[in-house]
Amino acid sequence: MKVYTLGGYEEVGRNMTALEFKGKVLILDMGVRIDRVMIGEDTNIQAMPIKELDRLGAIPDVTPLKGKKIVGVVVSHGHLDHIGAVSRMARKYKCPVVGRPYPLKLIASMMKEERKKFENPLFELHDSSITLGPFEIEMMPVTHSIPQSSFIIVHTPEGDVLFTGDYKLDEHQILQKPLSFPKLKKLDIRLLIIDSTNVMNEGITPSERVARTMISDYMHMIEDSNAGIVTTTFSSQVERISAIIREAENIGRKPVLIGNSLCKYYGLALEAGIVDTKVQMVRRRDAAMATLKEINANKEKYMILTTGSQGEPEAMLARMTDRKTPFFFEKDDNVVFSASIIPNPLNKASRYKLETKLKMQGANLVKNLHVSGHASREEHRKIIKTLSPEYVLPCHGFPDMLISMAELCNEEGYDVGKHVIVKRNGQSFDI
Repeated sequence: MKVYTLGGYEEVGRNMTALEFKGKVLILDMGVRIDRVMIGEDTNIQAMPIKELDRLGAIPDVTPLKGKKIVGVVVSHGHLDHIGAVSRMARKYKCPVVGRPYPLKLIASMMKEERKKFENPLFELHDSSITLGPFEIEMMPVTHSIPQSSFIIVHTPEGDVLFTGDYKLDEHQILQKPLSFPKLKKLDIRLLIIDSTNVMNEGITPSERVARTMISDYMHMIEDSNAGIVTTTFSSQVERISAIIREAENIGRKPVLIGNSLCKYYGLALEAGIVDTKVQMVRRRDAAMATLKEINANKEKYMILTTGSQGEPEAMLARMTDRKTPFFFEKDDNVVFSASIIPNPLNKASRYKLETKLKMQGANLVKNLHVSGHASREEHRKIIKTLSPEYVLPCHGFPDMLISMAELCNEEGYDVGKHVIVKRNGQSFDI
């Protein structure tokens, strides 16, 4: 079996790995590098020419797969750094795209935005398996920061492969069940391909319950206020969005979702039956103007949940701050950031600028009511000890993250270079 490390082995993003057996290739994830292309969450990647995406280094280089027979693309979850290139790149292979229902709905939505015929069949995988060429694929639900995330298990004639995608070990999420360790212990894994994003963080990642509690505590602190309440989080964080909606209702305010990407992710979660609370959702900018005018006149009745947690200049929160909408921040209005700053210079500068403007307008800022969706070091150790794989391939990280994962494996008795394999984009190795 040959393993190709095509994307996510030098950066956090554009994740793509491939397995080959006797000329047949299975692709695991096909993502974009978001910081190369996205000015904001509402940026339409589908409108960008694929040559431009390639020039920017935003999509994986699939040159090593030239002339190979691609039997399928399997996606671990619905974040753009794992599925964002599917609608652009998978079409030339004309193979099935396999995943759980929610990420496939997101892919179908991207195809619709692209307005080009997409002939690849989308195959939903629930509790069953599917065979594509020499590969039999199963999916094992795991917790992350977007619904229906999964470990991908690939049974091959050369042994079984487990690809984690992104995950954390969280026993207290509402929309997702925790990972089944009894099932995990039964697996005989030859190769573990494991997310390395937060491996340098000691300990464990706090549960989503921590974020829910912080949000609830703050909302009850200000429930008697007549001032405005504006909240923002990542559009794909459906569990967090649901928590904010519940807290708005608990303190007697009407929640309103404003922003195209925010409404898309929550709307598709409603459609998939993942959530069941219907709320007012405003996607179009012209409709948002009328809604914000009404809210501005009756701030004590509403709670706004909008895009712009990174301070993106064209996101709705920045537009509201720049007085480009009929909603005006005043003294004692509350702005709640339930999201971390994605650590790149552009985001840091944009958030600093946004926060400074909000403070100058008298708003109260509450930041970091948030927990990460990625496992920390001890969670990774638990997975490695439970599976005891023969080989480990660290993925989804900058080189220092991959090396830190290799060091963790070394602590658990693995020989780096022999049984822990650290690669860069565009490389391959044989098992």
